[in-house]
Amino acid sequence: MQFSKIKLQMVQEHNFNYNSQKITSAKDILKLINGYEQLEKATEEHIILICLNNKNQIVAYSEVAKGGVNYCNLDIKAIFKTVLLSNSSKFILAHNHPSGDATPSEKDFKVTEQLKQASQLMNVQFLDHLIIAGSDYISCMNN
Repeated sequence: MQFSKIKLQMVQEHNFNYNSQKITSAKDILKLINGYEQLEKATEEHIILICLNNKNQIVAYSEVAKGGVNYCNLDIKAIFKTVLLSNSSKFILAHNHPSGDATPSEKDFKVTEQLKQASQLMNVQFLDHLIIAGSDYISCMNN
């Protein structure tokens, strides 16, 4: 049997400047994402991962999934791979609803619960899961 020695590393795709020193609210996330992705205009779902350090400073930003008009398949392992490789201690997930209705679906709540459980096992703080619809947003964590 053969096996391979591997090396995992992150590749920086783009560098961004962020005017604030740290993330302090969901509005900061909405402003950040709409500034870079313009999800309010998107016609398909996008899932964005924002990785933070202990001081709530952004260390990584990644689109982890892209789907159709009313769905997006998310691989939870991909979330944690990015969080861990970026040496993050916290993360926020956000996705858009192209319909313009930010109301979370049952699947949104299920994914949020799975991420809560996994983040506890991984000793990483899952701060929020935001749904963005136009200029409106709702947190799946507070509902």
